[in-house]
Amino acid sequence: MIKSDFVLEGANQIYKLGSYDWHLPIENVQTWIVDPPYNIGYDYKSAFNDKMSPQEYSDLHYDFLELAYDSSKDGGSFFLINYPEIIAKYFHTILDTQWTFHQWMTWVYPSNIGMSKTKFTRASRTVLWLTKGDNPKININAVTQPYKNPTDKRIKQLIKSGKEGTTLYDWQEVNLCKNVSKDKKSYVNQIPSELLRRLILTTTDENDIVADLMCGSGSTVIAAANLNRQGWGCDINDNLIDIWQENVK
Repeated sequence: MIKSDFVLEGANQIYKLGSYDWHLPIENVQTWIVDPPYNIGYDYKSAFNDKMSPQEYSDLHYDFLELAYDSSKDGGSFFLINYPEIIAKYFHTILDTQWTFHQWMTWVYPSNIGMSKTKFTRASRTVLWLTKGDNPKININAVTQPYKNPTDKRIKQLIKSGKEGTTLYDWQEVNLCKNVSKDKKSYVNQIPSELLRRLILTTTDENDIVADLMCGSGSTVIAAANLNRQGWGCDINDNLIDIWQENVK
């Protein structure tokens, strides 16, 4: 546990320095979006150890999932983002928590890095959707995609009735947040705002709380605030304070 009393607040944004187990539980979170460190030995320039044993990494997931569950409203959602093989490896740990498995989704993106002579190029991550209870808040038509066959007679009727598109697939293509991206912060492994927007709109209403217990640069908090939700985030890395201060300006 890493303790800190540092708190930074802005319009619909709250950032807290310190580990999630210091700050949680909180109350009434509607949706969590968490992209934890991948346990691949990356140096985050902080107290976080990104080279845990398999049991330690499993315990980490169980711990933060349980604390997030206790912080959530009935009908809440938790989106866990990670490489598919990592989600698969710890899937039983995830199922052992109080959360209900809802859907396994895939985020795909074009990539020109990570080429291999023995494997296909990595260009996807898993987005695991968990819910609190069997009656989650879901606005499945809050985000749609264009119809593939708009000249079809039935589709024309749907468009005429006011429907602009159809439900998203369980795989979604969204470009990575790169150094040249408009929403890029000076921090690693940032989740793109478009993916966050889709998850938030699908599972929350205005003024709901959207939280991230390893918030990094605060992308989830910003995305929530931009959609008139209450964004909440914490992280142990005090190098992030300058970025958070820019976020709330």
